[in-house]
Amino acid sequence: MFRRKLASIGDRLRTAPRLRLRESRIRPTTGPTRAVACVLVSQPTTLAKQFIVTHSLFEFNEMVAAGGSGSRPPPSVLYLDPNATVRRRTADSLESAVDDLTVEAVGTPTDLRRALSDPHSAYACLITEYRLSETDALSLYTSLRSDDIADVPAVLYTADGDELLASNALTAGFSGYVPKGRDDSLERLRAQLRTVVETESRADRLERYRTLVETVGDSMYILDDDGRIEMANEAMARAVGVPQSELVGKSITEFVLPADTNRVLQTLREIHATDGRAWETVEVTATLGEGPLCSVEVNVAPLVDEGTVTGSVGVVRDISSHAEQERRIRRLHDGTRRLMGATEAETIARIVTDIAADALDLELTAVHLYRDDIVTRSATASEPPPSESGSSAESREPSTRGLVPAAMSTACIDLFDGVAPRIEPGGSIAWDAYETGETVVHDDVRAAPNVRNPETPIRSEAVIPLGEHGIFIVRSLEPDDLDQETVTLAQILAANAEASLDRAQREAELAERRQELERQNERLDSFASTVSHDLRNPLTLAMGRAEMLDHQLGDDGAASAHLEEIDWAHDRMDELIENVLTLARSGKQLTETETVDLAASVDRAHRTVDSTLTVETATSLPAVDADPERLRVLFENVLRNAREHAGDGVTVTVEPTPGGFAISDDGPGIPAHARDAALEWGYSTNADGTGFGLAIVAEIVEAHGWSLSLEESADGGLRLVVSVV
Repeated sequence: MFRRKLASIGDRLRTAPRLRLRESRIRPTTGPTRAVACVLVSQPTTLAKQFIVTHSLFEFNEMVAAGGSGSRPPPSVLYLDPNATVRRRTADSLESAVDDLTVEAVGTPTDLRRALSDPHSAYACLITEYRLSETDALSLYTSLRSDDIADVPAVLYTADGDELLASNALTAGFSGYVPKGRDDSLERLRAQLRTVVETESRADRLERYRTLVETVGDSMYILDDDGRIEMANEAMARAVGVPQSELVGKSITEFVLPADTNRVLQTLREIHATDGRAWETVEVTATLGEGPLCSVEVNVAPLVDEGTVTGSVGVVRDISSHAEQERRIRRLHDGTRRLMGATEAETIARIVTDIAADALDLELTAVHLYRDDIVTRSATASEPPPSESGSSAESREPSTRGLVPAAMSTACIDLFDGVAPRIEPGGSIAWDAYETGETVVHDDVRAAPNVRNPETPIRSEAVIPLGEHGIFIVRSLEPDDLDQETVTLAQILAANAEASLDRAQREAELAERRQELERQNERLDSFASTVSHDLRNPLTLAMGRAEMLDHQLGDDGAASAHLEEIDWAHDRMDELIENVLTLARSGKQLTETETVDLAASVDRAHRTVDSTLTVETATSLPAVDADPERLRVLFENVLRNAREHAGDGVTVTVEPTPGGFAISDDGPGIPAHARDAALEWGYSTNADGTGFGLAIVAEIVEAHGWSLSLEESADGGLRLVVSVV
């Protein structure tokens, strides 16, 4: 009965959340040394209340025999992506880049769930795309964790990312986030995977060892069937500020607020009504010692003697830190909104250091941005940087590129006397992190192999890359001062900052492009104004003088013939000037467009050029985003070109294509070898043509960002194909 009771209690304790047992070594009279887990109570008179748990630890003995490391199979990764091509390419790339890595690729959440549920599977990491066939990655991972299936680290690898998705993914429990679609995406994924696998391998070994050898650090007590304390450990006594001996006999409800009393009693009643194998968890507000009220979590399990529940055992955990973590995450999200509104890299850098101080309580932080146009000067041996992350204290050839401090926290400014060194290319902690794209954390910077300044006052340091933009540095003057939670939240902040810097860079490039277009349009406007004033005014004067001369000469036949030639030349020059102006206006880059109905635009051009022309328009012409006036000019010039080269009997057809629309005629067409030249101004097969018609069409197409090709129509004429996608 004693052995059965020990096994029953041991099973419940081993499955209890967050419960750890002290491991003691006992040498029996015969056989190998075995590790036995024991927690003893001070009331040995009742076996049902004795808390003696034994557990043989074969794995621990194997680890000790192997030097504490044990042997592990090669790492295996589970990769979910609905795109078969991307899935295969990514899996092959990972397996070729990471030694002994096996990648199992699946295409649906159902396949992934089945793989994770396989009791024979053991995955070191899960990689998943965000958009899935049945759900999204965050919802899937949350569901897997709630079902106790996802007990491996996960990395989000997606093309749909932004700073908010990165933040939500890491908050949901993902260990990393890598955006797809960049030149270095696969390399960053491989780096992230190596980091996660190595970290989780170490964490797994440490956790197994800790589970075997660490003591019960949480407060623990045993209640009788009336809910009164029969035994409490020293941790419980310290927590409530009452000696162990005085705790015995007290009701557990004395340590919780009246508002929580009924819930505690109800939990105990439910425990007594079970079959002896269930755990219950209740969160209450309690008074621990002389401190303020705090939130605690109590895991409660029944104690059973010969099939009868005779009491309960409880483990108490202070979860006030959870509320603090929620506060930090909430402030981190608030800061993300500020980042999303910033448009300049330096502003983003300042916001990052502000958020680090306000939300994460990190006092020593800095953001360094990459620059390749640095004004240099030589460092000297008399200028050693206080942090290893700075330039080398040794003289070296100055570099025109490096990581320049863009923002520092107030404490960091004081530490560096207001002037932080830039970080030049080379073997430093910070530059290595930037170059590899991997976060580097040092519990003691002075012990780092590539430390530049062994006397640096900086002891703990985390260097987190911001993509190609730079690095985010978190420091402390105390060794081993950056826990995993702090580093994770700092990585979330860095991911948000990187996304904001990406957006700011894109917006800056678009603004620069817009300014260049505006300057180009101004030059075209100036050219058009010059043509209009400097050419048209003298032409108008010449035409007026010719008309006066015609009146003066009267019926002089010889003079009239010359005047007709002069009038024709004037009309020709006027047409050329108008075409040059149209060409200049057509070449102006668009800054605004609207949705235009193609059929309506063709109809307006038809009525303007010659309503007697035969123009056939398909009923299914699409609408396009365009400048309506320039689109009308495009159709006008095509119709004029068809009439001038094919005559009044020409038929013009406008029809949709998969990528846009096409305009065909049944005229003589253009030989294949001359079609490229036909799009240049001055080309014409008509002696009276100006050679501007198709050139204007080409300029309008280019201004819209479309493409144009010339083909032979079905009737042997010309076919212009405009692609708008």
